[in-house]
Amino acid sequence: MRKSPVFILARKELSIMVNAPATYVVGVVFLLITSWLFVSPLFLMNQSVLDTFFRPLPLIFTFLVPALTMRAFSEEFKSGTIEYLATLPIHDHEIVLAKYVAALGLIGALIAFTLVFPVVLFIIGHPDAGQMIGVYVSILGLASFFTAIGLWASAFTRNQVVAFIIGFFVCFLFFLLDRVADFLPGVVSSFVRGFSVNAHFEALARGVLDTRDLLYWATGTVFFLTACLSVMQSKKWR
Repeated sequence: MRKSPVFILARKELSIMVNAPATYVVGVVFLLITSWLFVSPLFLMNQSVLDTFFRPLPLIFTFLVPALTMRAFSEEFKSGTIEYLATLPIHDHEIVLAKYVAALGLIGALIAFTLVFPVVLFIIGHPDAGQMIGVYVSILGLASFFTAIGLWASAFTRNQVVAFIIGFFVCFLFFLLDRVADFLPGVVSSFVRGFSVNAHFEALARGVLDTRDLLYWATGTVFFLTACLSVMQSKKWR
């Protein structure tokens, strides 16, 4: 049975990311921060909740995701291997999808390590299972959206640092929209807040499953993946 080109390229990309020292540095820092956020209220306030863990994640992901995706396309353009990919029997959208799957797979693996937190809560207390599911659905939605932004930013430049800055700036902008909306009048405030990642993230994390939140993550992801494809094609044939 012939394997999909997306699967083959995604596996290759994931292997490269896993073997990069920077990946381990970013991953360890992420796990240390999230572990501290989870453990600190257990000892300081004697509370067994996930709130202190998941609420800062939108801000943490503005750093984490661009750091893990910044080399995805920038390195290809810098080394010239994008020209080699162009000679292979694989479509441009499959290249984008493969890199997206690899990056999201790596971020998903980091998120999987945090599953020990709800396990601990079930051992020592009686948390709301529905909210636990909502938290992780929300985290995956946020990760999928920011990963698409990170890939789009990486397609802009050959410099990984510049790719990180662009990705961070755009992710941080979506993070800030919720705060900006507080200073705007009624209708405008609601409109701007609708584009904020915080509003949709916290709604799902409370265990409220709303199709509008799921549609937000899906639409944002598809939009930036499509934008990434357009940028890649324009740079590749320039």
